[in-house]
Order: sequence, then structure tokens, then C-alpha cells
Amino acid sequence: MEIGLAGELIIKCLDCGSEYRIDIDSLDEECFAYERNMGDEVEHDFYGECQCEDCGNVMRFTIKAFEYPVGALNYCNEESDGCEILESPETVVNYYDSDFDYYEEEGIRQQVSGACANIERVLRDKEAIYNITPREFEELVAEVFSQQGYNVEITPATRDGGCDIIATKEISGIPYMILIECKKYSARHKVDVQLVRSLLGVQSDRKANKAILVTSSLFTRDARQFAERQEHLISLVDINDLMDMMRNAR
Repeated sequence: MEIGLAGELIIKCLDCGSEYRIDIDSLDEECFAYERNMGDEVEHDFYGECQCEDCGNVMRFTIKAFEYPVGALNYCNEESDGCEILESPETVVNYYDSDFDYYEEEGIRQQVSGACANIERVLRDKEAIYNITPREFEELVAEVFSQQGYNVEITPATRDGGCDIIATKEISGIPYMILIECKKYSARHKVDVQLVRSLLGVQSDRKANKAILVTSSLFTRDARQFAERQEHLISLVDINDLMDMMRNAR
């Protein structure tokens, strides 16, 4: 069983009243288990944040779904900070075959074709990157790393385990793994240090050689200083770095 979201998430800034429609595919997910009488209760947190383009207020929002007992959707609720949730997405339950292949050949061909087309669009007009979906942004980034010789796997949207792309290759016969997190933000929404710290934790937990955070915007000074202190463990790729990577991959 897989729990996900469907529909729309609409929020309103508590400081200035501006309203935003949030792409539910851009939300991250974390799961927590708690022991109860009938076995574990599993909490699914779908969360995200954005900065109001009108007043600069940072807004955070979480949609929560609870399985109890495991395999049964019990109830849902929501939390917000700096904003009001005007419309919440539906929580949906998908039942799937554990042998199902998410990346069968035809699907991969379509992803690669679409990613290459988007790379060309963005190279012609940098602003085009803000018109693609978060999933298309992940596919674009995956294609850039694929063209650098990595084997890439895009993780399922609702079960990414803290990273969107796993990139691997052998260097002098030694396996090398990179975890890549993608944040498709507006040009003025900078990625803060919290997300960099979180990705470093995933890198340590998964014992990857390196973690890379790629964004369509820029990073705050604190985020860059934190990443620099980690030396080779984590790298930051902003929109300008990504543009250079796309040009070099042609």
C-alpha cells in the first residue's frame, strides 16, 4: 500500500494575504512509526515551504496521514506556520504489486526525450525553467548527470527517502554514489541552510560518497557557508551552475 496526495493545496500568507497554489508533487515526505496496541501506527508527513513573493514571509505547511493499523488509513490533519491552508489535497491510498517496475523501458525513453527537450528550451531561455513542473525539473537534472556518465535513478515521488535522484558510476573500478535533491523554486526563493543540513543527514544515513542539492534559484549565504565546511561531502548547484552544466553536456 502507498499513501499519496491528489488535488490542490492552496495557502494564504498571514502577513499580506497573498494566495499561492502549491504543486503537491513538490512536497517532501517523511514517515514515522509509533507502537500501539494493534501494532505500529505510521505517520506520513507531506511537507514544504515557500517564501511569499510580495512580502518575503516564509510559509511552511504539512499534510499528515496516519495508518493504523498498518494498511488502513485512519485519519488526516494539517499544520501550517506563517500561512493559512485554504484548500487541502485529498489523501489517496494506492495498492500496488511489489514486483511492479517503475522504470520500464518505454517510461525511461519518454523521460529522457522530455528532459532533453526541456534542456534545449532552458538553454534558449533561462526563464523557461520556471514553467516546468518539479518532476520535469528532476528529470532534467537526471539527464544532465546521465550525460556526464552516471547511471541515474529517479526515485518515486512519494517515497524518495530524502533524495530525488541516485547517481552511480565506477571510478577506477570503485563504485561511487551521489544522492541528488532537487528544489524547483522561483527565482527569488532562495534555498536556506535547513535543507542543506537535512540532505547531509540523508547522505550520512545512506553512506553515499556525496550529496548534491540542485535548485532553480540561489542559496542563502548560511547555506553556502555550511556546505563549504563539509568539504567533499556535499555540493550546491544553483541555477547559474546548472546552466553551465547543461551547456557543457551538449
